[in-house]
Amino acid sequence: MWLLISAIAALVATYAWLKRPGQDRLSMLSLAFWGLTVCIFVDHTIGWVIDGSEGPYFEVSADALCLSAAMIIVVLAAWELALLIDRLKASRADVRAVQGAESMEE
Repeated sequence: MWLLISAIAALVATYAWLKRPGQDRLSMLSLAFWGLTVCIFVDHTIGWVIDGSEGPYFEVSADALCLSAAMIIVVLAAWELALLIDRLKASRADVRAVQGAESMEE
């Protein structure tokens, strides 16, 4: 289930990025979700093969749902942190430009 949920999150992030390219670092969010999906796929497939390819490939349980939510929250938090850092840098650059213009006027 966590593989499916991460793949859906990656598809949604990619769609948002394609609709609004260059805004809000959506490319980074999309790349993070696709990286998460690939890592989960490799981990899940190797574990399934080592267990003898027995049982269902997709695990559907409350634990899997909680794990999916936790992983998506961490990716979204990292993306938000990157957005905050970008905005802080931009506001500092604006303040410096205004200060530079004021000092040239004097």
